[in-house]
Amino acid sequence: MDTAGRWGTVLALTSVLVGTAACGTGNDAEPGEAVYGQPLADQFHAATEATREAGTAAFVSTLTYGTNTGDAVQRTEGSLDYTEGTSLATVSLEVDRRFHRTAAQFVGEPGTTVEQTLATEGDDVYVRRGGAAWLRYTPEAITGLGEATRGVAAHAAGDVAPYSGTLADLVPRTIPRQAPERQTDGSRLYRVTALPETVSEILPPELRTAGGGPVELTVVLDPEGRLTEVTADLGPVLVGLHEENAPTGAIRTLRATYELSAFGKPVRHRKPAEGVEDARKALAPVSGLKAGQCAATDTGLGGSGVVRPVDCAESHDMRVLAQTEVDRSFPGDAAEKSGDTYADEQCGRAHDRAPAAWLRDAVDKDGYSYHGSSETTVSVDEKGTGTTVTGAYTCYVVTS
Repeated sequence: MDTAGRWGTVLALTSVLVGTAACGTGNDAEPGEAVYGQPLADQFHAATEATREAGTAAFVSTLTYGTNTGDAVQRTEGSLDYTEGTSLATVSLEVDRRFHRTAAQFVGEPGTTVEQTLATEGDDVYVRRGGAAWLRYTPEAITGLGEATRGVAAHAAGDVAPYSGTLADLVPRTIPRQAPERQTDGSRLYRVTALPETVSEILPPELRTAGGGPVELTVVLDPEGRLTEVTADLGPVLVGLHEENAPTGAIRTLRATYELSAFGKPVRHRKPAEGVEDARKALAPVSGLKAGQCAATDTGLGGSGVVRPVDCAESHDMRVLAQTEVDRSFPGDAAEKSGDTYADEQCGRAHDRAPAAWLRDAVDKDGYSYHGSSETTVSVDEKGTGTTVTGAYTCYVVTS
């Protein structure tokens, strides 16, 4: 993926260097000499290769969002097969019931725990929630379904690990400037700095930013030179994010960890083979559904941008009321205008006109939701300054 793929050539070169360093050392070579014997600036690339050469490993990755009222923790736990380029992981998101409501729109509903399973094989990502069928997101499906799949696509296998989108991706993209601290067991602890735009690439799409300050990473390699732990306080990235998006300001802290263990031990995971659905065929953008059509959101993507269209007699959790467009113009500079306000009005009217049968199984008979986005453009010409707001939205009700 974008966080790891560009290092393929470097890693290939590192592999040759590691092999060269090992030659002629005999049985007296210290453990990890193939890594620690390299120049300091090359040790992380050598460590990435040494980790892959272990063949397999178990990993745990966490991302903790902190607000002034409560935390949310995303925990990913699974196994990696570097040789086969596959992985299997359980991803759980636990959101404290006191988690800040404004921050929740970027993270998850307060008081809930959501769990799903992800598997990867090369560029393909498989997602399953509960006892549902596996959905296979191929590159073609990701391209066809668009922006909503970015979060899933980020986990496809890369050159660093078969499961991408973790702190491990950042290690070969940093350069140690100071010699590591040698621990009593022979492991090494490094303190390095990563650029904010690089760190942003491993964050959920809605939290990515090009701003903020450098992030300090603590990286631990074991006596053999394999990666075992990375920790980071991602607070500096939040600064840039808050400058771009005021509502994210409710997220006060952001911390991440990554741990590897069980090197070389057999993994039990296999590529999903039974009951697999092609996401490209099973799913569709919600913007393509017609009024009255029902859909399920068990896509593993989060949100309602891409859904599974189903017959309304089948299990579903949303029903479309209308597709609506926003196109408003105002004199002067009204850059603060958003299409959401007008979408809310138009969806309210669609709700009032909807047949009773469409609202019968709605969780809130008087409520409705909408999905979409708008663009605000301020222009200046011979007639003066003007503002235009355009956008497209899907109006729907949440059903039981």
